[in-house]
Amino acid sequence: MTADQLNWQKDNFENIQTAWEGDLWDRRRLGEQLERYVDRLNCGAVLALDARWGEGKTWFVRHWKKHLETTQPHKHDVIYLDAFANDYLEDPFLVIASEIAAKLDKTADKKLVHKFKKAAAVMQQGLLTLTSTLIASMISCALTGGVIPFIRLDSESIKDKIDDAVDKVVENIGEKVTEAIQNKIDSYEEEKNSLQAFKTTLSELADSLDKPLVFIIDELDRCRPDFAIRLIERIKHFFDIPKIVFVLVMNKPQLLQSVQRYYSYDSKLNGDYFEKFIDYTIEFPKIGEDQLYEGVIKEQLYRIGELKSKADLNRPLAKVKTTSI
Repeated sequence: MTADQLNWQKDNFENIQTAWEGDLWDRRRLGEQLERYVDRLNCGAVLALDARWGEGKTWFVRHWKKHLETTQPHKHDVIYLDAFANDYLEDPFLVIASEIAAKLDKTADKKLVHKFKKAAAVMQQGLLTLTSTLIASMISCALTGGVIPFIRLDSESIKDKIDDAVDKVVENIGEKVTEAIQNKIDSYEEEKNSLQAFKTTLSELADSLDKPLVFIIDELDRCRPDFAIRLIERIKHFFDIPKIVFVLVMNKPQLLQSVQRYYSYDSKLNGDYFEKFIDYTIEFPKIGEDQLYEGVIKEQLYRIGELKSKADLNRPLAKVKTTSI
């Protein structure tokens, strides 16, 4: 590396060795307070951690995860999910269920985990509805099934042939859609029982844990609005279970703006859209003027290789020599 190149070290959140290392803003205090609060939530809950972009939400929840997993005497089961990395999926139900199964398969009763996986598979199958994709498949089937005849340039006008073909397609699609809807109505009671069985199985699994399962979902405000909303709705409708605490990490005003633009939802007239899904919102502590800004500067200088050693972090900035000086 030449002298004029910067050695910028990216955050390595996957391999945190010690929780709260480099904690310049005393975030450990918030983490310990939040831990005590979560441990009292045996009823389960959905919490929101609200902060603006750039205030260190991801740093905090990543170190908090490490703290919860290593704190004695009782370690927590913790799941971290980057929602933005998964928003290419249509339905987040299977993502949430799979993360829970994969995590608890290592620590909980394997028979209960296996039972939960089966219940989740049944539930996922029941979530399939008459989406636009299904309807498009029906149309494709109708088109490739010979419903539309080959159009030839003969005495009958092309317009009449096209109109006749369209009528046949519409009639065929209408019958298929009607049949599918009737099947959904007939299976409603079965799906309702499947939901109850799923939640009962998940409750048994969660109840076997010593501490509440903490499920952290980050980057919600960067997701597609429809995916973020569906994820939050899925949590409340299917995973609102005792001893499971979801922590949704977001820039809440920004996410509300996305909802407003995408769904034309007016929060001023109709209130906070998320209040029916989120039990409690925790605002990230603001960084005040009394914080150690000098420490922040030195930490960043060390990250880019301008400070020679970590020992320089404990010296006054005026007495610290950088590599380029």
